[in-house]
Amino acid sequence: MSDLPGYHQPRILENARIDWQAATPVAPAFDDVYFSRDQGPAETRYVFLEQNHLPRRWRDWQEDRAFVVGETGLGTGLNLLLAMQVFLQTAPPDARLHWISTELYPLTAEDLCRAHKHWPELAEYAQALQNNYPLPLSGYHRLQLHPRVTVDLLLGDAASNLGGLQGRVDAWCLDGFAPGKNPGMWTDSLFQALARASHAQTTLATFTCAGVVKRGLQAAGFALEKIPGFGRKREMLRGHFSGTLEPQNSALWYQSQSSSQPGRIALVGAGLAGLATAEALARRGYKVDLYEAQQPGCGGSGNRQGVLYIKLAIATNPASRFYLAGLEYSRRWLQRLDPEQRFWQPSGVLQLALTPKEKDRQARFLDRQSLPCALVRPVSRTEASELAGTPAADQGLFYPRAGWVKPGELCHHLAQQLPGIRVFHSTPVKNLIHDSEQECWQLYTAQDRQSYDTVILATAFATRQFAPAAWLPVKSIRGQVSHLPLSEKHPKLPKCVVCAGGYVSPAQKGMLCFGASFNLHSDETGLNEEDHQSNGQEMTRSLPGLLRQLGVDNLNEAHLEGRVGFRCTSPDYLPLIGPAPDVCSWEEDYAPLKKNAHWQASVPARNHPGLWLNLGHGSRGLASIPLTAELLASQICGEPAPLETELVEALHPGRFIIRNLKRRNS
Repeated sequence: MSDLPGYHQPRILENARIDWQAATPVAPAFDDVYFSRDQGPAETRYVFLEQNHLPRRWRDWQEDRAFVVGETGLGTGLNLLLAMQVFLQTAPPDARLHWISTELYPLTAEDLCRAHKHWPELAEYAQALQNNYPLPLSGYHRLQLHPRVTVDLLLGDAASNLGGLQGRVDAWCLDGFAPGKNPGMWTDSLFQALARASHAQTTLATFTCAGVVKRGLQAAGFALEKIPGFGRKREMLRGHFSGTLEPQNSALWYQSQSSSQPGRIALVGAGLAGLATAEALARRGYKVDLYEAQQPGCGGSGNRQGVLYIKLAIATNPASRFYLAGLEYSRRWLQRLDPEQRFWQPSGVLQLALTPKEKDRQARFLDRQSLPCALVRPVSRTEASELAGTPAADQGLFYPRAGWVKPGELCHHLAQQLPGIRVFHSTPVKNLIHDSEQECWQLYTAQDRQSYDTVILATAFATRQFAPAAWLPVKSIRGQVSHLPLSEKHPKLPKCVVCAGGYVSPAQKGMLCFGASFNLHSDETGLNEEDHQSNGQEMTRSLPGLLRQLGVDNLNEAHLEGRVGFRCTSPDYLPLIGPAPDVCSWEEDYAPLKKNAHWQASVPARNHPGLWLNLGHGSRGLASIPLTAELLASQICGEPAPLETELVEALHPGRFIIRNLKRRNS
């Protein structure tokens, strides 16, 4: 595996340095051009589209899953833009394209726009890429450029990133600068990663015919042939994968055995986790029956305002990497669903350091991390006060791309607007039984019984009421949010979300929301005065002058409203996303782990067929739910995951079974 920056340590990447020679972008570091000004689109059509037979394959595509293309070297995005155009012109109207591209030196947004001006015929697709173009941050970035086109942009070292890919590719476009000028990309690690992500029908095309590339691909299992190159290039390579299908870099117990035919789908739970999953499936053309015991967004997703934020660890760990990817995906998801920002605001989030311990933690975090200032930056007490619009108690970290969401209103909106979704509200699911003869799930309500091929449980802690999920090690934590009614004449302060021991959001529609309490040992559903006062004290610690600016003399005498919800959390505070393990089978099949934690399994995991889980989002669900919904939909539909294998495994519900087995040998 390459030690160049891939996804293991999220960090800011160096942008490509472009020397614009007239209208041609040249990379001086590689002494090579990005594209020919006059013949760039024609070269892409000949080398990558025609030699992979893509127009014909797209025209004949009949599978439910997306057609997957992998590319090394996004560059200006020309290959992607042209592929989008041809795909949408030739493929059946319900077919989807999934494009995976790597890039170690991403162009700046300005250079990207400048390059795109050369292809006015691709302007529609270029604008979509520009609107979704991520920060130069290493890791996986899933972009939705069109209802039928998904892009995974893998920033960082190509071999490292593709080595973590969970999914198979139908065609490879091996672009990038010539091997003689960019030997760091064309390595055995890259060729092996390509092979691991290929299948028996995978094709390949590349502009180069260099010996190092030819030998490396052949050694990895690709059958190649030389054909005439484009323009002045005498020869190029095309081929197909003829090697042995290798397992991907994942422990056998975590490898999904999902079919790409979900059949009839039921989703239990119409909170944000359930509705985001329904949205991801509806976008793929599937119909979903959504069952809710009360009304959409009535549980933990029903707050007036929730905070879209993350708290990154000093040393990068899987949780930090996941939530960082989740924050960025949530922004794009919200912008796509609600461009008018009726249900959210990217106001920024200020994390104050009110104690010496937190000051030290933030200082060490800044010393260890290399992240874009557009993502997180330190601020003094003076700047924190300016950002909040009211005196802040101390210095802190500012996340400009974070903000707040109205989760309850967003849930109602999704329940009403999603195509192909039938919502059965006030319809609790009483029982769920697998019918082994019919190979389906029998879902029982008070009204009737229905059969489904695929069932997704997104019911937070209540998921444990169903027998296949009764073992889940989750807990329910009470949280109370306080609401302070205000006159509309008062300013909407603070101007951004402010977090410390609690949080306070910008006042909206005459209401200031702040909280939230954290009580593991209470199941009280009613409001209590003690939590109101605790919430108020935390707010005043962070923003000591806020109440005075809002015309509130004494919080004790104010009429406070509020809401109680219950967070569902796991022992490691990461969500549980993926297939539902058959816990008894796992404990039987992987029992040797009790004696040897390094034992390697030889049999795949036995999961409950067609049963999937999405729960455990805790207090950071707004940064985790959209991305995990996309992950789950990708797994159900047999498509590439939006996260690297290590993070997919970190979210797998079966991780707790494996950990418990290993713990017994210690």
